[in-house]
Amino acid sequence: MHKHGFFILFLFFLGSGFIHAQIDSGRLQQGGQAGGDQGRADTQTTKAKDDMPPATDYKIISRDRDTTHVDTSLSIHKQYKMNYLRQDNFELIEFHNVAMPYNRLGYDFSSSKLNPSLGATTKHFNYLESDAVSYYETPTPLTEMCVRTVLEQGQNLKTLFANNINPRFNFSLGYEGLRSLGHYVHARSDAANFFGTVNYRTQDDRYFLRLHVAKQDFENQQNGGFTDQSIQNFIDQIPEFDNRASIEPQFRDGESRLLGRRLYVDQDYILVTGNDSTANNQIRLSQSLNYEYKNYFYRQGANAPIFGPAFETSNISDRVDLEELTNEAAVSYFRNDIGKLAFKARHTGFNYGYNSIIVSEEEVIPNLIAGDIVAVGATYKNQIGLFDLEGETMHNIIGDFNGSFIRGRAGAQINEQLRLDAKLNISSVAPDFNYLLFQSSYVNYNWHNPDFSNIQTQFLGGKLSHEKWGYLEGSFTQIQNHTFFGADIEEFTGINDLYNNVSPQQADSDVSYFKLRAGGDYHFGWFGMTHTMQYQNVLSGAEFLPVPEVITRNSFYYQDHWFEKATFIQTGFTFKYFTDFNANSFNPVLNELVVQNAVELEGFYTFDVFFNAKIRTARLFFNFENLTEIFTGNKYFSAPGYPFRDFTFRFGVVWNLFL
Repeated sequence: MHKHGFFILFLFFLGSGFIHAQIDSGRLQQGGQAGGDQGRADTQTTKAKDDMPPATDYKIISRDRDTTHVDTSLSIHKQYKMNYLRQDNFELIEFHNVAMPYNRLGYDFSSSKLNPSLGATTKHFNYLESDAVSYYETPTPLTEMCVRTVLEQGQNLKTLFANNINPRFNFSLGYEGLRSLGHYVHARSDAANFFGTVNYRTQDDRYFLRLHVAKQDFENQQNGGFTDQSIQNFIDQIPEFDNRASIEPQFRDGESRLLGRRLYVDQDYILVTGNDSTANNQIRLSQSLNYEYKNYFYRQGANAPIFGPAFETSNISDRVDLEELTNEAAVSYFRNDIGKLAFKARHTGFNYGYNSIIVSEEEVIPNLIAGDIVAVGATYKNQIGLFDLEGETMHNIIGDFNGSFIRGRAGAQINEQLRLDAKLNISSVAPDFNYLLFQSSYVNYNWHNPDFSNIQTQFLGGKLSHEKWGYLEGSFTQIQNHTFFGADIEEFTGINDLYNNVSPQQADSDVSYFKLRAGGDYHFGWFGMTHTMQYQNVLSGAEFLPVPEVITRNSFYYQDHWFEKATFIQTGFTFKYFTDFNANSFNPVLNELVVQNAVELEGFYTFDVFFNAKIRTARLFFNFENLTEIFTGNKYFSAPGYPFRDFTFRFGVVWNLFL
């Protein structure tokens, strides 16, 4: 991977010659994603050397057919997204190494699903689901390259190439590779995401085809975090442990891995074209197919006592597979006065299982959950005056799992600066498969829970946004049968208690979760500041859903054009803080977060300094992360036994090439 990094960097500089010769810099900077980054970005304009298409012609199309376009601007929100996930991680706290798990500071229950998933959720933070894959329509070849340094001995590289064979046939190829050794013993991360897409429409614009293939691989060395003695040595700042490789972990031979492969096909045919330019009275037939295979395993050279007794004393090897095939058909009707109404039916076949059946004196644990599910549903979308409305409902009517959801969204653009949005989500879904059935070489990590009830969720949220003054949003969530992994600890004796008493559980009372967030961007000439503040409270069931009461992030920065407006500069600092709470622990066998009430995570603040620059369509990011550690010492953890990241310098480049 090291060689690949130098090769792609070489391509960066080779491509710069094409950029200077061909790019219409001014026009390419005019675009931005709809509903995307807030705040003032650079507005530099220069005279075009060649007549290149504007950035608005380089379209990015989501699975739901929402269309945005390439955005080459630089803003504080691009700084927030310059991380491994390439998204704002305000409600997450990262572990020390890149591509390790994240712990949660807050939750969002606005989305829903119909059927259980594999589990191993901490392996899925950067797993590209089918609805996260974008399709492209470009007038000329488009390339995006992103390179970012990691902690030690590795790099994070992400590339995208999109082009068209003709205006109606577009394709794209994307790849992300990561390798990072980390600062501690046996904590290496490796990850690879590959996808390819096709976007096609016929000349008469009646048939549309989109498809993608994806292959993803996430691998982590697991060391179980620090021992009790290592935790104390770390906090006491004993000089010999300034060399992080000297700190003794729980073990040195664990490894977890998630593999995923997918084929997705989505096609539409306009049966009746409609009788005017707005497609009035249009009837459309749609069909989609999604085949996905996932494999998760945990391996270890010798059994670790912290997980309890084991069937084997060496060569621990736990593996589970999930294969799913989903086929959906829909018919939709659009009329100007009533909007778009669609009816659909979906069939899902699934097979989740292990290689053996476990027989003990207490119970027999099967090796397979397999079956078929048939669901029906409808969607609705319309614009009525100021209001835009969307709704969707799906219900399982045949099969082994009950499930349903009703979700809706309403928005109103009150005036040019003020907008109001509201969301509703009511869902019922079975817990993930690893709650229902799990097998392991560790005796205490074997269970079968066919009688677990569906998780019932009711979510209501709203957001008021003002272009100048910022936004205020709030939500209230009520959950029945909240399902989680919990550590049953009667008397805490040490960090090992968080590992050897883990089991899947359902809350015996309702969980009520309230969240209120406010934020905005404010500018005073060359200077700006961006604030995000969140208050949250688990009104009932706090022991099942631990969160800090307050999270805040504040950025102060200077930005201006330098060198006769050839470069846009943004530099400043970001301060983030959250209050004390009983943070979830991390379990490497399950790759899940575990609710515990024995160890309180002390709230802490981080202080980052950044210097960013935009030169034509290239954005450069220089970050000094967690300077706080220099002043506070070794006090802070991302989860019990897992330290937060040390002070480090990171460098990244994001470069769009329009050829």
